[in-house]
Amino acid sequence: MIQSMYGMSKRDLVQKYMKLPAGQDSAFWKIYNEYEIARKEIGAKRIQLLQDYANNYATLTDDKANELITEVLKLNGEQTKLYQKYYGKMKKVISPLKAAQFIQLEVYLENAVRTQIQSQIPFIGDLDRH
Repeated sequence: MIQSMYGMSKRDLVQKYMKLPAGQDSAFWKIYNEYEIARKEIGAKRIQLLQDYANNYATLTDDKANELITEVLKLNGEQTKLYQKYYGKMKKVISPLKAAQFIQLEVYLENAVRTQIQSQIPFIGDLDRH
């Protein structure tokens, strides 16, 4: 999705935005790769949740709505914890300023992707929106 939105891979986008000095780039990319594995796990759970929503949308019950929103909130918490964990790791090797810059980019990209996805799924109770 990021490739289609920005015309480059996420890694290339991060590299272009971060502009890391040569002495910091190898340590950053090692931590970034760890981060991406964990982020993609959360992303896979989000996709699974969206599929569950799509499968149950037309017949959504109170119990299913509760189950879905509880999982959404849990995943949002996991995402925040991921940002906190990797901000802590990155600030030790690339400085708090550069680590904050990375987290700011990640939040921006996450919001852009969420907005794109949200624009394509119907709101609860809105059967006419497809």
